[in-house]
Amino acid sequence: MTAAPGGATASATPRRARRGPRVGFVLIAVLAGLLAAYDLSEAVTNLVLVPQDVRYQNNAFFDEVGVGSLAASPPWAALWANVLLPPVAYVVALLVARRRTLGRAALVFATGLAAVAAASLSLTAYVLSI
Repeated sequence: MTAAPGGATASATPRRARRGPRVGFVLIAVLAGLLAAYDLSEAVTNLVLVPQDVRYQNNAFFDEVGVGSLAASPPWAALWANVLLPPVAYVVALLVARRRTLGRAALVFATGLAAVAAASLSLTAYVLSI
């Protein structure tokens, strides 16, 4: 043992700082990323297919026959919010979980994915109800 400043003793072998990624954390992060990518692909599909729906394609016909009040436009804000939600939630979960233990990191990612699923289902139900 060697004497450290202030009278405290320090060990002769310094503690090794843990460098490099933790394998368990990386596996959980990759799995959560894949699930978030699946939600993102569903949102992009909605963004592309919902405006092609018949109720939005008939707007020109409605204007032509004089019932323009039936014309509808796609809910762009909800569609774009649905697209932006999964990547934003994943990045927030990654930032929160990066210094946590493996179990807590898994809970953070699971919570983020559950929040994305709930919000995506709510937005999809809203878009389809219009």
